[in-house]
Amino acid sequence: MRCAAAFVSTVLAMSFAAPAHAGDPARGRQLFENTRGVTGKPVGNCISCHSNQAALREMIANRGGKPSDARSVRRILQSALDGAVVGAVNAKAQFRGVLTAQDVDDIASYLASAKRASVAGRAA
Repeated sequence: MRCAAAFVSTVLAMSFAAPAHAGDPARGRQLFENTRGVTGKPVGNCISCHSNQAALREMIANRGGKPSDARSVRRILQSALDGAVVGAVNAKAQFRGVLTAQDVDDIASYLASAKRASVAGRAA
């Protein structure tokens, strides 16, 4: 009985623990605006397709996310990346194997912190 209680206690503690990586919104902005330059990989920049803040926030919400919550945004972003098939005609496919877990955390943190302001200072 003690083992079971200890196990449940451990599982509960882990489920409420902070994520493994804390997002850095300043670095996330750099990645969002200049993905190719920051990663050093031949990929497009996130902002090329996602410069409209209102549309991006709506897209996150339509996928079940909360645009102002970094963990929620990260979940949606990671889901999009995981669904991408390398070599397929899919915009997200180019980022598979390029963006690290920390990169995804940083981008999510930036997007969540942008709130109602336009992404990268552009009008929504």
